[in-house]
Amino acid sequence: MDNFFEILERMSMHPEIVLIGALTLIEIAPIKINPWEKILKWVGKMINGEVSERLSDLQRDFEQTKAQDKRWHILSFANSCRNGKQHSREEWKHAISELREYEQYTEDKNIENGVIEEDAKYLRELYRVRNIRNDFSK
Repeated sequence: MDNFFEILERMSMHPEIVLIGALTLIEIAPIKINPWEKILKWVGKMINGEVSERLSDLQRDFEQTKAQDKRWHILSFANSCRNGKQHSREEWKHAISELREYEQYTEDKNIENGVIEEDAKYLRELYRVRNIRNDFSK
């Protein structure tokens, strides 16, 4: 019995041990409460909150830059076609593929793209004609 009182006395001098023990017992108990998981999630959010926000900003910037690059390529390709430059079948496939991806991006993000719409019509019609004639550059 003296050991029991000695243990209680030591525990009263170190309340952190009592807290750790209580949290562990709660975790082991049949009730599905896991205080360690909740505490660690909260600490993780506190530590990583700014990093997560910055990562979201970088992802958004990357998507916008990628879309702007596709837009620029489409406009440049249409301009070179208007200036009489011949393109290979592979160049056309790439341009049409980028056009589809850009249109899907603008549709997903509800972005107006008036100039691209006109160039898209022009490119699709020109591609259709070149495909019929099979007059791509080699």
